[in-house]
Amino acid sequence: MLKFVMDKYTKKTRQWLDQRFKLTDSEGVYFAHQPIYGFRKGPTEADLIGRYIITFQTMNMLAYLNFNSFLDVGGAEGYKAALVKSLFNVEVRSSDLSGEACKRAKEIYNIDGDPIDICKLPYNDNQFDVVLCSETLEHVPNFTHATLELLRVSRKAVVITVPHESDNVIKRYIKNPHAHLHSFKTNSFNFSSDIAKKIIYKKIIFSPLNFINRVLYSKKRSAEECTHFLSRLNNLAEPLTSRIFGEKTAICMMNTDCIATKFLPFYSGFLFVLFKDFNCYSKTNHMKITPRQIIDFKVPLHKLNQISDISNFK
Repeated sequence: MLKFVMDKYTKKTRQWLDQRFKLTDSEGVYFAHQPIYGFRKGPTEADLIGRYIITFQTMNMLAYLNFNSFLDVGGAEGYKAALVKSLFNVEVRSSDLSGEACKRAKEIYNIDGDPIDICKLPYNDNQFDVVLCSETLEHVPNFTHATLELLRVSRKAVVITVPHESDNVIKRYIKNPHAHLHSFKTNSFNFSSDIAKKIIYKKIIFSPLNFINRVLYSKKRSAEECTHFLSRLNNLAEPLTSRIFGEKTAICMMNTDCIATKFLPFYSGFLFVLFKDFNCYSKTNHMKITPRQIIDFKVPLHKLNQISDISNFK
């Protein structure tokens, strides 16, 4: 049996992630990847509404599935695994390329996490009923092999979310660690159809700015011009959005995302489900998930023993 060797890009990304998941603010409070502290609470990465929409859409899809065991691959600090445990009362496990991320999952949520390479998962065939891989495959050089690994360790279904970006957007940052390496389309996972007996997808994250970005590129403007334009637009909108986009607006956007992305061309993500056993899906007998349940799922501010200030991170 050949020994699996992690590629250089993945090693570099793991080092970058290990640094990232040790970040704190100046007072030593962990700088979260997901909105673990609640709506606009605590030091947390940007794109709050987008992250809530992805989480809400994911939990809504899981509500249609019958499962008792769950694995989150690329689970960061354990946010989604902990939410699944809370909502569905099933056995959960998290995993991530970063060992530091797995430590945060244990500290914050008491969720066991495994430091892994997605292309060589340390689990048995069919070990978990459902496997989630959210906003991760876009960072993986060989996403086809990674997807086959996700299918191997799942018994019933694999749920995947990925961004929807043009090839030109990908080219801007492809050399960076933890960059977006792939431009996903509706047929991106058709290669797995021999194993995934049924594949469904939906568009997620209503995003007019994504559409504007595509229009700018279609007119062959440079990446610098597009980035500058969108940055200016975001800066001008910030004072307005900070007032308008409160919890009620966030809940409204989460509720209407399905409708907006179904009928309008303004979307920036996909949610795929790769079924090995379609009998686990029930359209009539499912739990009702509300945006309020997502927003109200939060933890107290989590302090680390060391301070690794975000302002010094590159």
